[in-house]
Amino acid sequence: MSTITIKWNNGDADARKLERIITQKWIAMYPDGEEAWAEYRRTGYPVLFPVVVNLSGGKIPSVPGVRRLPIPQKEYRNNKAAVDRAVSTLNGPDNGGTRLWWDKP
Repeated sequence: MSTITIKWNNGDADARKLERIITQKWIAMYPDGEEAWAEYRRTGYPVLFPVVVNLSGGKIPSVPGVRRLPIPQKEYRNNKAAVDRAVSTLNGPDNGGTRLWWDKP
């Protein structure tokens, strides 16, 4: 998927340098999965293998994958008014494929 290496090359294009930096950062954050996932969503790096079997029914694209966590069903039962207000700000359905306001393509 990626041809990025560890060795720094000043002659590389800026995009390749960024991929190298973010890939190393992602590896370093591996024990903190949520932070690594946030970095991937923010930058699109590292280049990951796409999902082979996508069971979302088309709600979540295989690449880049899950963009956000849906609101828990417990909140729908116990806090419906607030959930309805929150969902109205999503600019899309409450599922893992809907981008948040700061997650611009």
